[in-house]
Parts: sequence; structure tokens; C-alpha cells
Amino acid sequence: MLRRFPSAVLIGIFILILPAMASAVSIEIQRKQYQEAKKALRKGDLVYFDKISNTLKDYSLYPYLRYNYLQPRLSRANNSEVSEFLTQYGDFPLANSLRTQWLKKLARSAQWQTYYENYTMQSEPVLRCNHLISRMKTNNHTLLLEDIRTMWLSGSSLPPDCDPVFKLLYQSDLFTNDLVWQRIQLAMQNNNTGLATYLSKYLNSDYKPWASNWIAIHNNPDKLTHNPKFEDTAIAREILIHGIRRLARQNINRAIERWDNLQTQYDFIPGEREEIDRVIAVRAASVRHPRADELLDRVDTFNVNDDVFHWRLVTALENNDWGKLHKWTDGVPSHEDLKLRWFYWHARALEQTGDNEKAKRIYTSIANNRDYYGFLASDRLGIDYSMEHKPLPDVPEEKEKIKNLPGIQRADELRATGERQQARREWNHALQLMTSYQKEVAARLAADWGWHDVAIVSLGSAHSYDDLEVRFPIPYQSLIDENANKRQLDRGWIYALVRAESAFIEDIKSSAGALGLMQVMPATGREIAKRMGLKNFQVSQLLEAGKNVPIGSTYLRQMLDKYNGSMILATAAYNAGPQRVNAWLPKSDCLDPDVWVERIPFDETRTYVRRIMFFASIYDWRLHKAVMPLHQRMATITPSSATLVASLSCEGPAVSQN
Repeated sequence: MLRRFPSAVLIGIFILILPAMASAVSIEIQRKQYQEAKKALRKGDLVYFDKISNTLKDYSLYPYLRYNYLQPRLSRANNSEVSEFLTQYGDFPLANSLRTQWLKKLARSAQWQTYYENYTMQSEPVLRCNHLISRMKTNNHTLLLEDIRTMWLSGSSLPPDCDPVFKLLYQSDLFTNDLVWQRIQLAMQNNNTGLATYLSKYLNSDYKPWASNWIAIHNNPDKLTHNPKFEDTAIAREILIHGIRRLARQNINRAIERWDNLQTQYDFIPGEREEIDRVIAVRAASVRHPRADELLDRVDTFNVNDDVFHWRLVTALENNDWGKLHKWTDGVPSHEDLKLRWFYWHARALEQTGDNEKAKRIYTSIANNRDYYGFLASDRLGIDYSMEHKPLPDVPEEKEKIKNLPGIQRADELRATGERQQARREWNHALQLMTSYQKEVAARLAADWGWHDVAIVSLGSAHSYDDLEVRFPIPYQSLIDENANKRQLDRGWIYALVRAESAFIEDIKSSAGALGLMQVMPATGREIAKRMGLKNFQVSQLLEAGKNVPIGSTYLRQMLDKYNGSMILATAAYNAGPQRVNAWLPKSDCLDPDVWVERIPFDETRTYVRRIMFFASIYDWRLHKAVMPLHQRMATITPSSATLVASLSCEGPAVSQN
């Protein structure tokens, strides 16, 4: 028997759903009208454009219509019209581009009062100088000379537009030999000898020879660092340091010889000496100079930066000199970002030199860090990884505030209409105006919407790394699972690679030409598609997840087979190419995988391999799998890679086998 609902109930239900239905219809109408307005504008039908656009003033993308109308008509637009747009839509990503063009127009027509009133901080030198001119022309002279001086002090050549205000500086008491020398210093630090030569005409007779000497030593550092006749002054030492830096890049043997001699002739202060010690040590190590070990040793622990530490590590590992590595990693690093890498390798050196108990204590101290080196330390101890997942607070009222920001509304609507690239620009621009807390809320909101790449970007912008569900999302799960199973690939590994390569942006294109989720190069895509028997394949299809993941995972499988199941070699080859990886294989003996990774000569590939291995463990956890230890993913490296040795060390077990 059918149950009849009272008419009052039906009316009540209808009243409740009517606003939502009306809203859905309304937004669809606005989207259609928006496209019609864009079409009318492209055709130049301004009457129809005005008619439609006037009905869209409450539509989130209306600023784009106004911008697209104003921008090509800026030369004849009314100033009040442009000013009104910039005032009303100051948070609009393209607003500053419009302002820049408008300011240039105002400067060309000498409308200095309007320029002054509508100027906002700009990076382009022409605009900054024109702002100084506008202040000069409108009698806004407070601190004007000081600001002109700041503008003039640049290591780059400045445009002729700046000349009118620079004349004021040249005629003032602020323009001194010391000021000119400061700019010459900036120019030479910028290797701009042309500017330095031009500026030297303003120097007096005491300073001018020094400028000539500096330019000469820049052009011929080998000749002019040999037995120089300069007095021991701060200027002389600065010039000689510049020459040694240049020479180190050109001829490291001569640079070492010259530096040794100069230190006996000149009393370099600690900061000067430490700078050149670092430069020469790094350069010598990078070319495997026979004195590299000694030169790296000269650098005081407190002055070890990332470059020095990297080359100390590589030098010790290449020489299998664990005693030297123990010495170089003793103490505490001066840079916080070196801490985990430094302590991990100190523990490895202790372990290799027989002090297992102390090594174990250090491993324990860093194993609680959710990091590549923290995970490696956990492997040495035989303990589970510390994930330390801390979900972001999910506060509906706070998300609603972010959702109602004009920039976020525009980003959401652009995404809904398929303009994904502009949508990401809108979102990223909106982030610049947020606090760290707001960025976290925005990340939570984006994750709720399934907009994973901007959620990841938002967390990174907030320096917030503990919500692993938002940082490491799992979209395209059925597609990735299908291809992982079909090609017998580790799911966590594929997810890690996609996360690192594209952050799940399906239509991403890199500057190098790589495309899509797995960043497949066009030539590789064609080759793999042909091998897979894909008919009528077009490179543009790599921007589709359904084509990109099968092709990318097939190539990854090909690399894995080539390197006999070695994930780290396959990962490195995916990034840098198999020819380079072949060249990086050891010539004899085997290498521990963590050692091999540190010895990868490309910074990008070395960082990439560490990230992928780290991300893969996170994705195991996200996929509710047993987390595979890194030592199972990172097999020992053999000279030919013909034999896969699945242990962490060539020489023995980890500190603990718990």
C-alpha cells in the first residue's frame, strides 16, 4: 500500500530544496553568460559585451571580464576607470600587471600626480625610478635623496629613466667616493665590469687605480694574483680574494698555489680567509684534486656549510676513509639543516670504526625524525619508522571564511569551468595574503575539494608538514593500482614518484618538456607507446592520466628490469637517464646503497632519489600496507648490478637486528 505524504510536508521539502536548485541554475546561467561575454569581447562587439557583463557583477569571475576589457584599451582608458578597478580588485592576480602597464602610460604622458597617488611597491627599476621622479615633480621630497641613493646602489646597470633623479644625487653631499666605491663593489660582485668601468670616472685619484686593478684582476686572475705589489689594505685583500675566486673556477692548481703564497704576504682576517678556504676546498674536491682532503681539512667546523659538508662526505666515502669521516662529523653542525645528515653519517663512521654502542645512541637520537635519514637510522636499529601524523584541525567556520575570500571563490570557479592553470594562479596569489594558520585551513579546504596539488602547495607555504593525509594524498587509486599490479611494481613507489614529479597535477608541463602525472618526456612517450601497441598515439595524450600512468609505469618497469630489481638505480635512471646511471656504477666491489646515493654527482638526482625512497615509505603507511624498510628498497649496488644483494651493508648487518 502506497503511503501518501501530507501536502504540507511536500511543500516544506520543496521550500527547503528550492534555494539550492535556484542557486545551481543561477550559476550555470552565469557561466554561460560569462562565456558569451568573453566571445563578444573577442569579436569586438562592445555593445553586447556591456549588456551581458553588467548582469554579471556579482559573479566571481567578473574581474576577468573587466581586466580583459581594460588591458588592451589602456592607452585610451579613463584614469578613474583604471583606478577604480585596481581599488576594487586589489587582490586580483592580474591587478599588478595592469597597474604596471598603467604606470608606464602615466610616466610617458608625464601625469606625475596620478602616478604618485597610484604607485605601489614595484620590483621593476623603471617603475621605481619613475616613482622617485613623481615625488620630485609633486614636491614630495621627504627622504627623497636617501631613497634615490638606495636606488642608485645597485650591482646592475639602471635604465636611463633614472637619470633625472640621479642628477639630484650627483649634486648632493650624499654623493661621495665611498658611495661610488660601494656600488663598484656591488658591480664586481655581480661580475659587471662594464658598470664598474663606467663608475670609476666618478672616483678621485686615490680610488681610481684600485678600480682599474680590480677590473684587471677580474679579466686575468692568473697573472695578477702572482706576486702582487699591493699594500696590505682591506681594498687590496678584497680585490685579491675576488681574483682567487675567479682563478679557482679556471685553474684550481694555480688557485691553490696563489692562495698559499698570498697568505704569507697579506694578513687576511678570519672572515676573508674562511671564505676562500671554502671556495678552494669545494672546487678541489669537485675535480678530485690530490690535495682535496687536506684543503677540506682546513675549513673550521663552525664554517662548514652545505657544500663543504657534501664534499667532505663524498671525499671520505670515495676514499673509504671512515676515520676521516668520523673526524669531519665530530661535534655539532653550524647549520640546522645539516643536522640529521651530519649525525647519521657520524654514526655510520662510528659503526665502521668499531664504536657500535655510541653509533647506536646517535641512531636512536635521530630515529624519531620523519625524514630519509631518520628512516635510515631506524633501519640500522631494526625499529619501526616514526610517522608522527598530526591531522590539521577541521574547523568548519574557519574553512567557510577561507572559502568566502574573493580569490578562493575565483579559484574554485575557474577550476569548475576547466581553467585549471589560472585557477592555480588564483589560489597561489591568495596564499600570499594569508597567515600560516589560514594557509593550513586553506590546505584542509582544498583537500576536502579533492584539489590535492594546491593543498600540498598550501601546506608547504605554511611550513606545515605533519598532516600526512593532506601532504600525501592518494588520488587515481584504481588507475595506479591497476598499473602497479599489471607491471608488478611497488604501489608506494609509484605513488611516491607521481607525488614528487607532478604533485598529482594531471596536465602539468615542465620547462624541460616532461608531461603529465609521471612527467614523461615526449620521445620516451612515443617509444613506450609504440612498444605497448597504442594506436594513433599523440604526445598530447600524456596530459591524460589514463595514458600517462600506463606509459610512465611501463618505462619505470623497464628501468627496474634493466637494473635487476634495484629501485634506487631505477629511480635515479628515471630522473637522470640510464646512461648517466651506468657511468655512476662502481668500477669494482660493491657499495652500500646509502653510500651510493650520497655519491650521485647531480644535486637534483641525489635529492630526487632520497625523496622518492622517503615518500615511498610514507605511501606504504597511507595505503595501510606494512611499511617496507628502506633497506628492502635500497639494495646493495654491485659493479654491473647483475646480482641483487638485498642487504643494507656489504660488510655486515645493521647495528641491531631486533
